[in-house]
Amino acid sequence: MSALMRKPEIEERAGMICLAAVFGASGVRGAVRLKVFTEDLNAISDYGPVTLFSHDHPDGQKHKVKILHPVKGGVAVTLKGINDRDKAETLKGAKLYIEKSSLPKLEDDEGFYFEDLVGLMARDSQDNQFGKIEGVFNFGAGDIIEVNLSKEKGKRMYPFSDEIVPTVNIEEGYLVIDREAYGDLKQEMETKEKG
Repeated sequence: MSALMRKPEIEERAGMICLAAVFGASGVRGAVRLKVFTEDLNAISDYGPVTLFSHDHPDGQKHKVKILHPVKGGVAVTLKGINDRDKAETLKGAKLYIEKSSLPKLEDDEGFYFEDLVGLMARDSQDNQFGKIEGVFNFGAGDIIEVNLSKEKGKRMYPFSDEIVPTVNIEEGYLVIDREAYGDLKQEMETKEKG
């Protein structure tokens, strides 16, 4: 299984993928600091102009991106048309999107983008459906998938690894989570016994 791109901590827009979010200004000439949601920080400039959604531009505004240098937590970039620090400061929290269609086609037939996992059905090792994938996250210690449980209450997070998630079938709309390998079912049974 090969997963490419993205570390999703963001909402989706129809037909678009969020690549980064502005977390501050950098310098006095309008550069911004971005938290980038791709494996390669420099990929933000690989797909052409981005669409910036902010408080001032809820419908989006196109900008060309030029990467300047790495900063703690991300990368500093210029957005064409943003020329002063005050304007850059107002963009804090804004998100940069690209059209999903502008992403490169995956050469590996088994490859996928993490966004493709959202909405898939979660099945256990016995082929029982137990939830739906709500999101994929990376808080610094590896990728995690969030499952909205269908029969049990709430949501649960699982490491996105070959051991815990041995099968991903985008075409048929599901992935398999080995809940026993994760220790999920044992923990659930202990909770029921106590209650």
